[in-house]
Amino acid sequence: MQSKITAVWQGSFKEGSGKLDAAHSSLHNVTFAPVFAKNETTAISNPEELLESAHATCYNLTLSYILSQAGIRAEKLETSAELTLKNKVITNSDLTLTAKIPDITEEQFQGFAQKAKEMCAVGNAIKAEISLKATLE
Repeated sequence: MQSKITAVWQGSFKEGSGKLDAAHSSLHNVTFAPVFAKNETTAISNPEELLESAHATCYNLTLSYILSQAGIRAEKLETSAELTLKNKVITNSDLTLTAKIPDITEEQFQGFAQKAKEMCAVGNAIKAEISLKATLE
């Protein structure tokens, strides 16, 4: 699979703005800015938030795939990802998963959750420590 996103930046680092467009998805004209440029009146993101969202989404899709292969259907998978940056380097991505999956043991759940962490393509692309806290409801 290949995927392409085009990012355009205009202006200086502090006053500029950017947009990104994904060729094969509904991700069109998303505005992004540096982390410090949060603006409460417009919906903007920054590259770190986009990476966090990509990691959480990839993890959920990977776990859903693993569960499906085992004949298990999750009612809900809710994952958050939190990046830690030190000296402009991503050092950690901490995943927090809360799942509602009927008829599964805690041991099975933790095994599937760990396997998804190991298989997630975005997680594998991040050269940082990745932690996982998984809770079965």
